[in-house]
Amino acid sequence: MKKIFLFGAVMAAMTLASCSSSDDSQQAADNGKAPVLATKTAVGFDAYTGRAVTRAGTTGVLDLTALQTVSTGGFGVFAYYTDLKKYDQTYVPNFMYNTHVSYDGTSAWTYSPVMYWPNEYGSDAQSDDEDKVSFFAYAPWVETGSAAAGSVSGDATWGITGFSRNTNAGDPMVKYIASFDPAKSVDLCWGVVGDSEAEWGKIQGNTNQTLTVGKPWLDVEHPKGVDQKLKFTFKHALAKLNVQIDADIDNATHGAGSEVAAETKIYVRSISFTGIAMKGSLNLNNATAGVAQWLDYSGSTDLPYGESITVKDQRRDGREGGSGAEATNELPGGLNPAIIQTDAVTPGVVKTAVNLFKPVSTIADPENPTGEEIAAQLADAVYVIPTGEAMTVTIVYDVETTNEDLPTYISNGTTHGSSIENRISKQITFTPAGGLVSGNTYTVKLHLGMNTVKYEAAVTGWEGEAINGEGWLPSNTPVEP
Repeated sequence: MKKIFLFGAVMAAMTLASCSSSDDSQQAADNGKAPVLATKTAVGFDAYTGRAVTRAGTTGVLDLTALQTVSTGGFGVFAYYTDLKKYDQTYVPNFMYNTHVSYDGTSAWTYSPVMYWPNEYGSDAQSDDEDKVSFFAYAPWVETGSAAAGSVSGDATWGITGFSRNTNAGDPMVKYIASFDPAKSVDLCWGVVGDSEAEWGKIQGNTNQTLTVGKPWLDVEHPKGVDQKLKFTFKHALAKLNVQIDADIDNATHGAGSEVAAETKIYVRSISFTGIAMKGSLNLNNATAGVAQWLDYSGSTDLPYGESITVKDQRRDGREGGSGAEATNELPGGLNPAIIQTDAVTPGVVKTAVNLFKPVSTIADPENPTGEEIAAQLADAVYVIPTGEAMTVTIVYDVETTNEDLPTYISNGTTHGSSIENRISKQITFTPAGGLVSGNTYTVKLHLGMNTVKYEAAVTGWEGEAINGEGWLPSNTPVEP
């Protein structure tokens, strides 16, 4: 079962010359003629995308047409020239640094400054070992603000927010901040050697160069032909998380209950997740083939484990600190306005499922939504960094019932009634991995009752079958004495 979503980019023929050590000069010498310098051949690029992905840096669907959009499309490349040695973490990006490869609007991919393959090979070379260049890529491209600072141009509070500095020795890093607001939730892909690219024809010697599928293009030697292409296969570095919520009223089977009573509202206060991170640095030189390698935001150590990430409704309930949050890991905003207490007419959680997060898709007439509009909103998801841990979901919600006979008030502070806070937690294990895995789509369905909450979960790959899980917390079925 395929669980990766491939986003491809083809790096076309790369030939460069810097000295007179080419087949041309050797052949001229063999013919008794004066050696001639090899012709410099510029690095050329081509690109494709098999399926749509979300653009990195800005939101929206990225297909080949969007990738080819002049000035806003394209992908970024980091490259390291290591002479005759193999790449290691002692090198700085001395060949390319976040080079923007963009479409010219007609038929070709261009970039600047143009680079050429080092041409030190053959009998005229100063050593028997051919020079090597290692290439790392991410997609799509985001403009550099300052290479010395590793910054990006524009808003750096979400999406791709920076890179490792151009003076830093070591693997290239892409810094990323996720968002629970789907309008600010962006995808990030990194480039590796594809299944069909394990053999690389090199100009020196009688054998091809063997590359590792699922790893970057490391220690690549001068290509044998001018039309030879470096083909980046781009893979998703994030997991896609879709959370839906509805209300089950006094029933043991989801969907069999009644609508929420007119005098009652169910408002979500917050939801917390373990097993995900919202900030990290993606190492473009992944250690394990085909597996995204995430580090902490500084890029110096592993992602923190055991942390809980919370998105809240921004209301105060007496437990917050001076900033209005109970803890530093609470992120205000991002919840669907329809399910939080914003005014007296907010519907809250109802029997019909809605997206827990603020949807991107719109409904023209909220009183009469179409089936297509509802489906589009339910499909809106956010992108998160998987940590490999099993996911624990903790939801806090209020059940408020208007009752003029009570001396207490609901959350608006003026209407008499009952406001009961519910805090429910459940660990969800996704088979077979247990925790979230990059490149997969996860759907978590929350069914809220007056006193119970049931979780239902499913995960599907970008191209794969569904994996389902379900748990009750607790069951509505009476327990026999």
